[in-house]
Amino acid sequence: MAHPGLLGMLANLPLMAGYCLYGLSTVLLVVALKDGELSLLYPVIALTYVWVTVLSLAIFHDDINPWKLSGIVLIVGGVTVLGKGGRR
Repeated sequence: MAHPGLLGMLANLPLMAGYCLYGLSTVLLVVALKDGELSLLYPVIALTYVWVTVLSLAIFHDDINPWKLSGIVLIVGGVTVLGKGGRR
């Protein structure tokens, strides 16, 4: 017999959708790393923090403070600098 907690997690549609999206992002990352340059692709992964903050602000009405905003600016600036420096 299945554990009630496990069955509850399997029936949780948002949780399962999150797992599917996480699996899809992993597959896409592996495909990108197969042919891409690691020093350029890996910083783009840092943009995940930006997207999580933006989406939590839009969907969950999370608060954004100056520390979060400065972190986002630093991440986007760093990815931009690395992206421009990688093109030769």
